[in-house]
Amino acid sequence: MKEILRQFCPHASGDVSVSILGQGNINDTWLVRSPDRSFVLQRLNSQVFPHPHLIMANLSTFSRHLLEKGESCGQRWENSRLLSTCSGAPFYTDHQGHTWRAISYIDGTITHQAISTSAQARQVGWALGHFHYLLADLPAEKLHDTLPGFHVLPRYLQSFDQVLGQAATKGGVELRFCLDFVAARRLGADLLERARRQGKITVQVVHGDPKAANILFDAATDLAVSLIDLDTVGPGLLLSDIGDCLRSCCNVQGEEVKDVSAVEFDLGMFRAILAGYFSEAGSLLSAQERQLIFQAVRLIAFELGLRFLSDYLAGNNYFKVSHAEENLHRALVQFHLVQSIERQQGQIEGIIKELA
Repeated sequence: MKEILRQFCPHASGDVSVSILGQGNINDTWLVRSPDRSFVLQRLNSQVFPHPHLIMANLSTFSRHLLEKGESCGQRWENSRLLSTCSGAPFYTDHQGHTWRAISYIDGTITHQAISTSAQARQVGWALGHFHYLLADLPAEKLHDTLPGFHVLPRYLQSFDQVLGQAATKGGVELRFCLDFVAARRLGADLLERARRQGKITVQVVHGDPKAANILFDAATDLAVSLIDLDTVGPGLLLSDIGDCLRSCCNVQGEEVKDVSAVEFDLGMFRAILAGYFSEAGSLLSAQERQLIFQAVRLIAFELGLRFLSDYLAGNNYFKVSHAEENLHRALVQFHLVQSIERQQGQIEGIIKELA
């Protein structure tokens, strides 16, 4: 670690403290504090991001756009900045081939692994809306697609079929439930992709992973301050971002809940998040996109469950796990969330119409 620290903090000594930051499933992340500066140090997962230079190029492009835009929004808002190495490079590659980079640390902030109040929920929606608003005039084609097929559900189904064909599936009741669940919901899984191909929805710049843990809140006021974890920023669908945010934050039991029967899609949180989003970026959505919000939430939860299940069948190579059955349990959580969303379709669509 000392070798890595010297690349970004040349005067690293005993005064430097390093602590694990966050609970991400992809990259390894630390908070580095020194007398000179504090920053976030990350080792990128090369299996997930095989082309780090494209990620850095994206970060540079949209960071420059945000800096040039420089609009005030009436409350504290800060954007993470990529910090160069001591030699001026945007990242460092160690002798083992690992890619390391430093990002500015936004002090005086906290994250919520789960959203617990309607005020927080409204701030989540506002933050995502503000992020979309700031990047609405940045052409999506100016950013690299660093994760081809990301949030394209038909591709995940193809990958699932390939893994399933090679896996031994003598599992118990939970695995059988998951397999039956996927089989029953394949039809219509290409809904958003069909709408995109037909020109009903357009590709824009999106965050890609706007879950609760990727939103910073001011530690004193509990107002949203920033969206972080920006590796997935790129061309995509606003509906995928909105759906993923709602999926994450409206599951108030959290994504690691032990009792899957307790999983519930919370309508109060849904209303607050959507109201916050519409207050800042409602004008970005067409009437057709608003009509697809319910399906976007349902399909993104189904997609994540499918990804967890596929990784489980493939031997847990993508998402970090603490035990062999963890991805299967994660899939169960998401599939029970889908069921809760489906049971409340009428209420969800009613709230959308009311707020729109």
